[in-house]
Amino acid sequence: MEQWKNKGLFAKTIYSLNGLRTAFLTEKAIRHESLGVVVAVSLALFMERGWSDVLCVFLASLFPMTVELINTAVERIIDTHFGPAYREEVRIQKDTLSAAVFMSLIIGYGLCIRIIFFK
Repeated sequence: MEQWKNKGLFAKTIYSLNGLRTAFLTEKAIRHESLGVVVAVSLALFMERGWSDVLCVFLASLFPMTVELINTAVERIIDTHFGPAYREEVRIQKDTLSAAVFMSLIIGYGLCIRIIFFK
């Protein structure tokens, strides 16, 4: 474990980018949310919003992807710990994680809609 701790900024950036790449390749939800970022930013540009608004749309659309990355990591930990067998407490944990993703979608894309269409 020590080999990953206390590394420099460059190494930590590489680890983060590797995590993004792995999540993108293995998780359909991350790919969908990546598309959501592209669509939201493209729509903001099409609606001729200013660069600060486009930046805000970009950041707001990243919020659901951030929560989905946390969801993915925690679900993988749960699956590793408990295995594939059905357990009610695992279902509750995963449903709660799913609810967090759902709320982040409402918040993130709600802000995008507000910035793009109601400014």
